[in-house]
Amino acid sequence: MPLTDLILKILEGVGMLAVAFIAPNAVQLFDLAGQKQRFLRKQFRTALRRLEKRGYIACASQRNAWDFRLTSEGKVLLQKKHIDDITIPHPLRWDGKWRAVVFDIPEKERRARDALRDKLCHLGFHYLNLSVWLHPFDCQNEINAIVGYYGIGAYVRYMTVDSFDGMDEVSQKFSGVLKS
Repeated sequence: MPLTDLILKILEGVGMLAVAFIAPNAVQLFDLAGQKQRFLRKQFRTALRRLEKRGYIACASQRNAWDFRLTSEGKVLLQKKHIDDITIPHPLRWDGKWRAVVFDIPEKERRARDALRDKLCHLGFHYLNLSVWLHPFDCQNEINAIVGYYGIGAYVRYMTVDSFDGMDEVSQKFSGVLKS
């Protein structure tokens, strides 16, 4: 994980970053899994300054130049990273149901609509038509997060479907991951 991403994740999880030095030129951080990670002080300071210059973090104390907090811009960046990192878990056995995402997003929300389509495609959904996408595994929480991020919840519906016309065709696309 790049140092800047690690710093942002720590700030997100803890809310504040106070840096401890373990040697004259080294900084030690614990990532969210509790693993120690060491960095050169100069490398760490450069990453902090880069994040601060971009407005993602701010110095939280006038007395301590190593005390940082996440800014609102930093929180927005982390939300975007969370959306980018979303994946749909594949259960060991398929429950035989299909998940459909159906939407009718107005033209004024075109960017969000296109972003949703791109994300559905990236997540492995099957395109049925412009506004109907299918996936074999439960993904309601993931879809809710994506829809919430783009602010288009009023235009999107998530459904669990037992059968539909053309189901055999779609099943063939997912034949490698469907185990009943």
